[in-house]
Amino acid sequence: MSGTISFNPYQTTTPSNSFLLESQGYYQGTALDDPSSRMWLAGGMLAATETVPMWGGVPIAEYINNLGANAEGVGPTVLRSTTQANTTGWSVFDQAGSMVITPTNRVPLAAIRNYVSFYRNGSNARIVVAVDPALVSALNGTNPINSEALYWDVTNYRITLVTTGGNFALPTSIKLLSVQTNSQIVTYSGSVANWAAGDAAVIQI
Repeated sequence: MSGTISFNPYQTTTPSNSFLLESQGYYQGTALDDPSSRMWLAGGMLAATETVPMWGGVPIAEYINNLGANAEGVGPTVLRSTTQANTTGWSVFDQAGSMVITPTNRVPLAAIRNYVSFYRNGSNARIVVAVDPALVSALNGTNPINSEALYWDVTNYRITLVTTGGNFALPTSIKLLSVQTNSQIVTYSGSVANWAAGDAAVIQI
């Protein structure tokens, strides 16, 4: 009998239920922590012309902020982008304290004239967005991060490779960094927004 403790310092064990599959993945609309880009978080009010509320992980356009008489200085007017040319950034949930969660809408939403947080293109922010499962299937593991021509799916509110149906090309500066098939993405149907398991991607803008 020995008074020593026998153990293998390189052995790895996993206690039961300590790494559940459901705990993996991304949440759409969040920006990954990065000290070099977090200071570029901006915000503005959702345009009164919008017909769909805003959530995180959506490409946005901006109107020039007019700081003339009676201006409140709350940032530019923000709206969903409709073309590659007017896409200036992406909405996020970061510091979006005025977004509202309701019993029917479990996703934080900004209605018209509510505050929307966003990062502008060129900030190098890494943002989680919903992605078409067909795009994930098209990746073979050797695709350069700027090899794919990305489009915004205006019906399903996600990045896609599909060019039809009113979808528009995203700025070529956007880099597709990674994809995760077990993430939480926003679904919007019948004026109700909810979380659902789905495919997400991290893009650098």
